[in-house]
This record gives sequence, structure tokens and C-alpha cells, in this order.
Amino acid sequence: MFTGLVEEIGTIKECKKIPDGKELCIEAIKILSDLKKNDSISCSGICLTVVEINESQFKVQLVEETLSRTTAKTWVKGTKINLERALLPTSRIGGHFVQGHIDGTVKILDIITLNDSAVWYFSIPKSLEQFLVEKGSICLDGISLTIAQKSKGYFSVSLIPHTLKVTTFNQKNINDIINVEVDMMAKHIKTFLGAYSEF
Repeated sequence: MFTGLVEEIGTIKECKKIPDGKELCIEAIKILSDLKKNDSISCSGICLTVVEINESQFKVQLVEETLSRTTAKTWVKGTKINLERALLPTSRIGGHFVQGHIDGTVKILDIITLNDSAVWYFSIPKSLEQFLVEKGSICLDGISLTIAQKSKGYFSVSLIPHTLKVTTFNQKNINDIINVEVDMMAKHIKTFLGAYSEF
């Protein structure tokens, strides 16, 4: 479980194909202070397991199921990714509950730059439209954000200068693809209502 508050940007130092997917070595600084083998870590929103670790890097493995659903299929040596360690029972919850289970991807449609902040517009996949509400939570590339506006075919979020500075969003462009995880409460409610309607 995560909060969607990015702790640092990591760099993929090695990307190797393995029989069932990819193996990545990721360079980091801050998160390595107490990261251990078998810990869960959010890599641009994807919950992965640390399989090896040393003083400057950690290694994760991705299977084809994950690659097919996320932007990880395009990651190569040098790719920058958002990193967050798993939530502790004593942690403050500043974002929202994020599982790291990607629901799909969205495309950046437009970026309206203001003074230091910006409004970003994203496409809405038809399969996820029912889970998005204005002022509701959404996780984009591992970042907990609030939906500012929802309209037919798109939604927007407002990014403060701090978010633009400390995440990979400062390297994104129009037409780039972003990992998305909708609010898990919305999914649970949809499932409950669907089951209830059968009675």
C-alpha cells in the first residue's frame, strides 16, 4: 500500500530481458536508507518487489502481465521513474490509499502552463470513465492527484510547482503515455453495486 507521494526520482541503470519479462536495476539515494529485499516499492505507480539491493541500486522483476498493462514496456536504460516506499503503520497519509495495481494508461492531451504551476489534460479510457469523479482522487505514474475537471473523453489535474519539481512530470510532453490507477474505493463500490443489483 502506498500514498502516492513520490519520495524521489530513480534512474534505470540496467534493463535486461528475462524469460518471463524484464529485470531492472534502479539507482536511487533516499529510499535505500531502509529498503530491504522482498520489500514492495512503487515504480511510477507500479507495485514491484525488491529482489536484490546494494548501497546504490535495487533490482526488480516485471512479468509480461505487468508489461502489457503499463508504460514499463517502454522503459530502457536511462529512463527516470517516480519512487515511493510502501506505507508504514506509523506513516502520515498525505495522499490517498494507492495499491500500485495499474488499471491502464492515459495519454497527455494538453499542458497549460501558468506561472509556476500547470493544468494537465488526459484522455479517459472508456473502461475507466465510470471510476472518475471531479474532486476525486487518481494516481498518475505513482503520484496522488485530485481530478480538477472531468468531461467527455478527458479529465484534468492541476499540478503545483513542487510536484512538477520532484517528479518525472517535469520531463513529460503532450502525447506521452502515463500509468493510471483509479481510486480503489470506486472499484469496490462498483463491484458491490453490481453484485447487489443481481438480487
